[in-house]
Amino acid sequence: MTPPPSIAVDFIEEETRRYVRSYRSASLCAGVTWHGEWHVQTYRKQGNAPAYEAVFGLGGLTQVFTGALLALLVDKGQARLDMTLGEVIPRALLPDADAGRITLEQLATHTAGMPHLPPNLDAPESRPEDPFGHYSAQRFGDFLRGYHPTSPPPRPFSESLLGMGVLGHALSRRAGVNYGHALRDWLFKPLKMSDTSTRVTEELAPRLLPGHTARGRPVTPWTFPALPGAGALHSTVLDQLRFLDACLGREDAGLARALAMTWVPRAEVGKVRMGLGWSLSQVRGHTVAWCSSVMGGYVGFIGLAPTAATGVVLLADHGWSLFAALRGRVPLEGPGFALLSRLIAQPPE
Repeated sequence: MTPPPSIAVDFIEEETRRYVRSYRSASLCAGVTWHGEWHVQTYRKQGNAPAYEAVFGLGGLTQVFTGALLALLVDKGQARLDMTLGEVIPRALLPDADAGRITLEQLATHTAGMPHLPPNLDAPESRPEDPFGHYSAQRFGDFLRGYHPTSPPPRPFSESLLGMGVLGHALSRRAGVNYGHALRDWLFKPLKMSDTSTRVTEELAPRLLPGHTARGRPVTPWTFPALPGAGALHSTVLDQLRFLDACLGREDAGLARALAMTWVPRAEVGKVRMGLGWSLSQVRGHTVAWCSSVMGGYVGFIGLAPTAATGVVLLADHGWSLFAALRGRVPLEGPGFALLSRLIAQPPE
């Protein structure tokens, strides 16, 4: 890790300053990988700044790793992008013909037409503080058996947390192990991402920063027993930099080849295109793959510009404010894009 002073560190401080001021009790970890060098800063306006090894809930950033797992399975010949759910899930569990025609690629690009949330999510035992914690394998199976698309796929882009959960389930079937173990064995172990997991282990628990509301009130951890591919991962800024370096081709060539598949444009959403778990935008003439999340008391942003050898990760332990929500803003998207833009334009030191 390159120590400050550095222009990259200056950029991090300048572009994250507004967030730290707006959420005064929030902890923020910011990391940049830039032409082969790492720069990491941590902040907290009130109290001690978090350690580099602090653990955060990734929430919606999990979908990037679900897309990566799909690419790894395809690269190893254990799946195809056009493989249908009917080829993966038993007919007894997915009897509708149109549902069976949904492909893994459509799920990964949110063009499968699935609803955003499971229609049978509400239940007497549900708890608002952990909205997916009660959603069991049995309830998930009930959804699949009763799912009847209104029209055949593909459909126009519509973000679906449920669809990413279904994709994670399908991939675990192809891998022959559960979702978390598949990612551990195929991606996290090779990249030495020992602090990334679908569950908070005894080793990770002391370093986990609890999520909070925008006003600083603690949020009960969200769990995803039946839909881990939608939001179950926890990680650190250092592990996310290891992942970004792998995406940028600085690790195993086989992994780099598979991960490059994830940011190939596959669907159009206005000015944004969709890869496998990534959104794709143009910044200063470079394609930027990115993902942001507000979920379970955490916010996050991860992005990379492969042709500029640059990646950014921002993780914080506070949800957004009502004002930001009403304006449709994800708090760390602005700083994330600003950092990428400045680093893309800056020649390496």
